[in-house]
Amino acid sequence: MDKKTLATVTPDIREAYQQALRLSKESERLLALKDLVNQEPGFVEARRKLRDLERRKVMATPAISRFFARLGAPAGKIKSLTQTVPLKAMALCEDTLVKTLDNPPILELLADAAERAGAPFISAEAMERASELRPLELRYMLLMAAYLQKAGRAEEAMKRLHAVAVNHPDNKEVQVAYRNAINADAKQRELAKTTGMASVDQGGGSNAMGSRAAAILQLLENTIHDAAQAKLVVVELLKVLATGESLDVRRKLASAYNIMGEYDKAIEEIRKVIAATAAYDPTLDKRLEEAEIGKIDKEIGMIKRRPPKDLADPDARIAELELEREQLKLDHALSRIAHYPNDIGLVFDLGRLRLERGEYDLAIEQFMTSRTSAANEVPSRLSLAECYEKMGNYPKAVDELETVLSILPRLDKDRLKTAYSLARIMEVTGKPDKAIELYRGLLEMEPRFRDAAARLKALEESGAPPAAEAQPEQPAQQ
Repeated sequence: MDKKTLATVTPDIREAYQQALRLSKESERLLALKDLVNQEPGFVEARRKLRDLERRKVMATPAISRFFARLGAPAGKIKSLTQTVPLKAMALCEDTLVKTLDNPPILELLADAAERAGAPFISAEAMERASELRPLELRYMLLMAAYLQKAGRAEEAMKRLHAVAVNHPDNKEVQVAYRNAINADAKQRELAKTTGMASVDQGGGSNAMGSRAAAILQLLENTIHDAAQAKLVVVELLKVLATGESLDVRRKLASAYNIMGEYDKAIEEIRKVIAATAAYDPTLDKRLEEAEIGKIDKEIGMIKRRPPKDLADPDARIAELELEREQLKLDHALSRIAHYPNDIGLVFDLGRLRLERGEYDLAIEQFMTSRTSAANEVPSRLSLAECYEKMGNYPKAVDELETVLSILPRLDKDRLKTAYSLARIMEVTGKPDKAIELYRGLLEMEPRFRDAAARLKALEESGAPPAAEAQPEQPAQQ
């Protein structure tokens, strides 16, 4: 089973995904994404969104309710289906997990079924969820590492096992798994290098999926980190293109060119895909933007390192390029909104861009819209608070941050930065007692979060309000 991204799924799947994200009720969005994952199991973005929603549901559910939600799980039926029709077994697992993700045995059955369906990347993800839910049960971490290696991601398995091996020096099973991951990583790196070079030396010979070139691409899909690896992939992709046109191959080729810093070639490939695509695709537009910005950043970097002799004013040219980059970002964001005005994700993205440009009033308009979506409510409110704080409107910033704290489950990672931001505002507005309370609660969850400990100590020792209130930033001229 191949991985599918938003750029490579069929248009009807892509549209169903966008419709699912636009659903206002989180329960409806959860079921819609579950159905979509059952329809296209390899669709990684949909799987990721589904798991995020399932995690939020679990964190908001009492332990006793999770227990009852696990009752009646059809483990026996899933096991029997795994042997003959693993895709049906996977779908049955998803139907069960949507009730509660806190079901490690079903996650383990999903991993087994996914492996039989040729999708070890799904197996690894399932065991990652299980290890998060049961961190003291090392078997889930070990299973995850084994599946990561089968998915060609031994380096990640090695990194995951490192901390476990350090913390459990006497656990032979852990130490053996760690050594195996190290060896697998070395073998995968060598295989990628030698197989790729052999293919380059021999030339020709690649045609359809299942060919040697396709096998190399599958191996390198998640391990392209530098230009040298990207060059090997480009060689194989060009061989595949020589046998027939493929928009998916051109997308991958553009990504490889981006990693190599060959931005003109990346732009050329993306534009070919756009020209051959019937409907406007915001994902392709984002890829084009990425390549165009990469080209500008590359020129800026070259000027900073060694200005061309014929360039009279390097600083002026850099400033010109930076303005061009910011305008390019805005033009692309506005274009995407023009095509998909109801896509809340794009509305939020435009708001973030406006915020970065200092256009706080315009950013607030975007975030007021995007916060109506459950999926975007928290980041939108955090962004609104950031706008209000920069404008000096501290009461509204406090309102947004307190609302976020009331929404988020106690163990949600976003609570840390939200509480920290609120505590900083309390300091600025002369409310040290409230700031102390927030810092103490924050440090109970994460004792080393940023400089919270130092700030708390300073407040407790001084017993006095902080220095004069900070001056708000002036909004950019519209």
